[in-house]
Amino acid sequence: MSLLAHETKHCPLMLAIAKGKPTMEQHLESLTHWDNWFADEKPIHVIRFFDDADSLHPPSGAGKETKKWMNEGADNKFRAFIKHMMIVVPEDQYERMKNMSVTKVFGIPGGIFPSTDDAFEWLAQQADTDIFDHDDAWRNDIKETIRAHLVEELPK
Repeated sequence: MSLLAHETKHCPLMLAIAKGKPTMEQHLESLTHWDNWFADEKPIHVIRFFDDADSLHPPSGAGKETKKWMNEGADNKFRAFIKHMMIVVPEDQYERMKNMSVTKVFGIPGGIFPSTDDAFEWLAQQADTDIFDHDDAWRNDIKETIRAHLVEELPK
């Protein structure tokens, strides 16, 4: 069972939460969620949270669809509206992925992190993030939101 959830309750910090290998349907729905985030035309910050190694592997054909979507204007929206993007990967995948560049790929400030705590620390050091409390309560609330999505999707 896979999960690809999008959460806006911490806006302007958006969450994209993945677990298991996504289906093409989930991938295409994800692009629609991103379009909805961009539709507000307001600055956002994004944490993409990948729970396991499988969640890092898009379905066959996803790259082609994403490239088409980016070429149709999403690339400009990324640069216009996303102020920071943090990609949290499983610790056992971090060494393999740590040298990938969010800035090089998307043209925005960001990074690859082995934990949400590392992502939060990086975000706290960036300019224009004083809209966030950056305190333990804020961080714990976001972690709880991620956990709730992951638990919600567990087989019963």
